[in-house]
Parts: sequence; structure tokens; C-alpha cells
Amino acid sequence: MTVATTQTLPTERIGLSKNRILDALANRWRVVPVLLILVLIWLLFSFMSPNFFSPRNLTNLSVQIVVTTVIGLGLLFVLLIGELDLAIVVTSAISATVAATLATGGQAPLAVSVAGAVAVGTLIGLIQGAIVTVFKAPAFIVTLGFSIALQGVLFAVLPGSGTIPLVSTSMAEVSTTYLSAAQGWLCGIVGVAIYAAMRFRSMRSRRKHGLAVSAAMTLLLPVAALAAATAATIAMMNAYRGVPLVIALLLLLMCGLAFVTTQTRFGLYLFAIGANQEAARRSGIPVGQVKIAAFGVAGAMAAIGGLMAASRLMAVSAASADTSLLLDAVAAIVIGGASLFGGRGSVWSALIGALVMGSIANGMLLINASTSVRLVVQGSILVVAVVLDATAARRSRSLR
Repeated sequence: MTVATTQTLPTERIGLSKNRILDALANRWRVVPVLLILVLIWLLFSFMSPNFFSPRNLTNLSVQIVVTTVIGLGLLFVLLIGELDLAIVVTSAISATVAATLATGGQAPLAVSVAGAVAVGTLIGLIQGAIVTVFKAPAFIVTLGFSIALQGVLFAVLPGSGTIPLVSTSMAEVSTTYLSAAQGWLCGIVGVAIYAAMRFRSMRSRRKHGLAVSAAMTLLLPVAALAAATAATIAMMNAYRGVPLVIALLLLLMCGLAFVTTQTRFGLYLFAIGANQEAARRSGIPVGQVKIAAFGVAGAMAAIGGLMAASRLMAVSAASADTSLLLDAVAAIVIGGASLFGGRGSVWSALIGALVMGSIANGMLLINASTSVRLVVQGSILVVAVVLDATAARRSRSLR
């Protein structure tokens, strides 16, 4: 009697290992190649300009990417469900205009101005989401139409001068405020602690459901990496003027959204719908309600981004709806690891992608590169990011 044995040839083992590595880079470790690219960009510009790594320039770079990151966070919620919001930048401009009008014309407190802006942004997002969901209309066309219409509204509500100045208002003070060294370190410690708690909770939940989880890879390594990056960032900013208030607010916002997307049922629904909408519906997930809510969150993030942009520029104008911000935000979120096909991405996608785009723009200004070169480079990066995203999505589907 002959016993048949199955052996894996060396070439087959190599193929399996290669597939596992590529699958990991396309999903769990999608951020690794992006971080490597970011390091290469920093090294390149530090060689070309000695001022690139100065505390002043790096602090300014951090402030410059805040608006792009916040808009990217809004896009993340609609990208997770496989949709796209082309009106998000105009929504941010409309919301900022509402806040500026309340702050200057109505002499409203900062809290009232912010609440009014967020309410308007959320309402616009909910209306768009309802139209897309109820009428099964393509989000691309619906949000494009809203973008055009809202630009008309923006021109109508702005004063004859076309600008609402915010100099000497409480809104302008947000972007010019810096935390003390102690306050900066406290914010960093709190942020890392919140992140560690969320990672620990995820690890415990997976073990509870019988999944094999490595504490080193799931908890210790990510928390240690974030702690090191946070400590280096705070030390660098303290060497200049301290941690900008807008950076602290961004950290708080990202912690909140990270909790929503990874620790709540709503976050689970977002990923499920993006991965397979029909399967999510058959599983009892209220797909329509979740999609409308996702657009509402995107509108709220657009309002916050608009407020931060208005605070930094100390004014609101028609230029606040600049479409280049939309392109930067889309490029940032895709470069950071979110998928245009839905079901993949994290709040860190927006931050890391914005760092890549912001570093390129900042470095080119330092070396006095022409506008044409800057646009060619940024556009090429977006094309490459989309191609890589499509390739990763195709490979992920083929390995299932």
C-alpha cells in the first residue's frame, strides 16, 4: 500500500510568501511604503535645502496640512462606503461664511459661530446623502451639482467686497495660539494613551472572538511608534514656539474619529458597506441610514476644515472654495491608504497622506521650484496613488 504525501515545492512556498507579503502591503501594512516614501521626501528636501528640517519650517508645515487633513477626514467617511463628495470644499467655504457672518455681523461668541457652521455643513451633507440614497443617484453627479450650486450661494451671501475679514476676532486667534511646553507634552501623553486604549480594546475583542492576535504587532509596536513620533514632534515644536493650538485640536479630533471608526457599530457598518453593500444589506445593516450619516459626518468635517482655513487666512472669500484643496485632500487620503473602491482606510490615512503632499509643496517652495513643476509633480503623485490603489484592490479581490 502506497501512502501519498503532499509536499510544497520551494518555488510554491516562495510564491505563497510573496502573495502574503503583497497582501499585507495592500491591506494591513499599506502605510509602511507610504512612510518610507515620506522619509525619502524629507531626506531629499533636507539635502536640497538646509532649512527644511528647522523647527520653524516643520512647525509651519504641520500647520499648513491641518485643513487638508480635516477635509481628508471628511472624505474618509464617504470613501469607506464607496462614494465620493465633490462638494466638500464648497461646503467648507459656505460653513465658514456662516461662522464669519455670525462672528462679525452678529457679534456672536466663538462657540455659537462654530456651532452654526457645523450645523450648516452637517445639513448640506445629510441632504446630499439623502438624495444619493433615496433616489439611487450617483454620488459623483449629485455632489458635483451641489458644488456648482453652492458656489452660486457663496457668491450671493458674501458682501459686495467679496471678503469677510476676521482680523481681531476670536476665530482668528485660534490659528495664532500656541501651547506652553507643559501643555504640549500633556496633549501628547493623552493622545498616545487614548490610542493605546483603543488598540488594547481591539486586541481584547479579537481574542474574545477566538482570533489569533500578536500583542507585539497589534499593541506594543504601533503604540511605541506613535509615542516616538509624538515625542519627536512635540520636542521639535517646543524648540520653536510650542505646539500650535490647531494641532492639538486636530489630535483631539482624530482620536474621536478613530474611536468612531474602529470601536463603534457605526464604524463597523461603514467598512461592511464599502466591502460589499449587498451583503451588508442582507446582514440587516441599515445601509441607507448609514450612508446618509456618513455624508453628514463629511459635511461636519468640511465645516471644521473651513473654520480652520478661515482662522489661518483671517478671512473668508470666494477663494475659500478653491478646487485645488479638493484635489489635495483626495490625493492625501488615497496616498495615505484609503481606497476609492470603499471598505479600506483609517483616520491616519488623511494625516500621513497630507504630510506627503504638504512636504512636497513645502519643499518646492523652499527650493523656489516653479508653479508648473509643483503642479506636474502633485498631479503625477495622484495618478500613481490611484493606480496603486486600483492594483491593490484587484490583488486583494483575487486573493480572497
